[in-house]
Amino acid sequence: MEEDILKYLTEEEVRQLSACELCPRKCRVNRIKGEKGFCNTGLSLAVALIINHKGEEPVLSKNKGITNVFFSHCNCRCIFCQNYKISDCKTQVKSLYPTMQEVIDKIEATLQTSENVLGFVSPTHQIPVMKAVIRQLHLRGIYPKIVYNCGGYENVQMLKQLEDIVDVYLPDMKYSDNELAKRFSSAPDYPDIAIAALKEMYRQKGSPVLTDKDGNIESGLIIRHLVLPSYVNNSKNALDAIAWELSPNVTLSLMSQYNPPFEMKYPELNTKISQQEYDEVTDFAFGLGFHKIYLQELSSCDSVVPDFDNNTFIRNS
Repeated sequence: MEEDILKYLTEEEVRQLSACELCPRKCRVNRIKGEKGFCNTGLSLAVALIINHKGEEPVLSKNKGITNVFFSHCNCRCIFCQNYKISDCKTQVKSLYPTMQEVIDKIEATLQTSENVLGFVSPTHQIPVMKAVIRQLHLRGIYPKIVYNCGGYENVQMLKQLEDIVDVYLPDMKYSDNELAKRFSSAPDYPDIAIAALKEMYRQKGSPVLTDKDGNIESGLIIRHLVLPSYVNNSKNALDAIAWELSPNVTLSLMSQYNPPFEMKYPELNTKISQQEYDEVTDFAFGLGFHKIYLQELSSCDSVVPDFDNNTFIRNS
């Protein structure tokens, strides 16, 4: 049984969970009383895994990797999510560490094997818990760089509260097409919501990804886009929106790692992307003036991903 985490939360955080509007869905459920909205998460630590992950962008992982905290469930519920074993909101929340101190102990130990960088993965619906974890780390004198790794479907008002907490924003820009966003992520308003969120992150961090003299991350914004098979136009329009609404000077991470996690009802999603599709998207990005881009080999779809059943890593096949 999990401990009562209320003692770690501020009055404002308790208020936020009492009528939850942490994400754009604004379910307004009282999570303090156990009510659950779209993310199906009440009052819980809901930390599914803490692990040293070496597969993030090089500026984050460097040589030793990044300590990633994976939260259970999500506010997007993308049907092709590689983390579906914990992100599927229909399943019971996985909480591998039942107490706050176990979470902090595990983070502290993992940071000793990784770079001094702490990433929170899918934190949107658990922002109060994330903030509480960071405060507890600070009480131990632990001050890693904080990475907010999210799906891009964010409440701008919540992002404003993170300005002095988050060092690096690592959001997705998944869709430019409302119908596609509705079909694959149950979020028909995703394109407009995501652009508004990216603009707020850009206001906070600007274009440069800042590092110290040794190349260690200090601050920045890196926008990820996963290229989906058969949807090159979605990718082009998403990149076009970033260029026009923000700047072609921002750093992109164009991901070729799409790998169907299981058989889906949409045949086009049951395959990997082609080299031609990925090249067409990358050429388009350069044509828009983007010049700071992380690229991937198509073999990245076989990369190491978290194994949430065994609390380790596996290699996709």
